Amino acid sequence: MTKNEVTKWEPTTFEGQDLLPVALGEKEVDQTGRENVESEDLILPSLMVLQGQSDPVLQGVEGARPGLFFLGGAEEVFASPIRLLFCAHTKSRALFPKADRPEHAGLEECISRDAVAGSRYGDCETCPHAEWGEDNRRPACSESHNFTALTPYGPAVMRFSGSSIKGARKKILTPWTMSPDTIWSHPVTVVSKAKTEKINGKDTTYFVMEPKWHQREDVPSHVQDAARAVYEQVTTAHEAGKFGMEGQFEDK
Repeated sequence: MTKNEVTKWEPTTFEGQDLLPVALGEKEVDQTGRENVESEDLILPSLMVLQGQSDPVLQGVEGARPGLFFLGGAEEVFASPIRLLFCAHTKSRALFPKADRPEHAGLEECISRDAVAGSRYGDCETCPHAEWGEDNRRPACSESHNFTALTPYGPAVMRFSGSSIKGARKKILTPWTMSPDTIWSHPVTVVSKAKTEKINGKDTTYFVMEPKWHQREDVPSHVQDAARAVYEQVTTAHEAGKFGMEGQFEDK
């Protein structure tokens, strides 16, 4: 092996859709022709679990069915579970008034791309619409934890909100916060699980994402170096207020 060659990443066997970027970091990125692209402007495709009312399902995209994962841009569909690599984490908040939610009465749309300041109601930390109400009533405004994922198709963003946010906090944020490692030091798996509850008096089935950070499997150093470079680009764009994901605030 020459000085500039790296050992090819051979992850452990995985029974599912493997989206680990095994070729990441094997060669330098050629920047030719990209001189006018500003690093602060970064809009990534979304990687989501499809619901019955998701656009790809309603539009009849080939293979798109509730419970499957869908990668925007590439319009690729993946069965659960999937395995990938997270390299960055951001938060956002959004309030989209709905007629069937009493706590939304009289409120206006408010969006915060950084979960710090909303477009209509200002400071998120002190905003009453971000607080849980009496009898454990959910806030009018919803929080999202957004993870930039590295895949063979390029970076994408997975948004954990609503019923999926609990799993992200328990299985990703908590162990990562307590660990000395970066989030891209170990792979992540995500499972799609069906849940049924009564909504407006009717049984409604929807799908939640349950992730897990696999700390027993290490990512090779050259892949980690490449992941760090993407993290730095995401961080730069986020701090400039120019980072987002495809359809980030369209799910109303």
